[in-house]
Amino acid sequence: MLFYFFIFLIPLAIWIILHLVSKREGEESAPKVLLEECALCHEEFPMDELLEKEVGGYNRVYCFCGGCIEQLYREYQAEIGQSDPKRERTGKSTDGP
Repeated sequence: MLFYFFIFLIPLAIWIILHLVSKREGEESAPKVLLEECALCHEEFPMDELLEKEVGGYNRVYCFCGGCIEQLYREYQAEIGQSDPKRERTGKSTDGP
């Protein structure tokens, strides 16, 4: 009886334990989506949905989401339209040579 225990049950128990451990490691090593925070709204987005820009002389890289970029563009257009009504969309003044 002890012979069967060592020959069959111990290898079977080791195989089951190794199978469970390798299955758990496979789940943990699944590719995870890298999330990064938008510098303006502080919401997290996948990296492929963000625009990375180096800002200033300190080599700091900031990430911006499309919604914040769009909002900044609208605010900029509203500010330009209010401050200089003669200005064209290209940003050039109309009263130059």
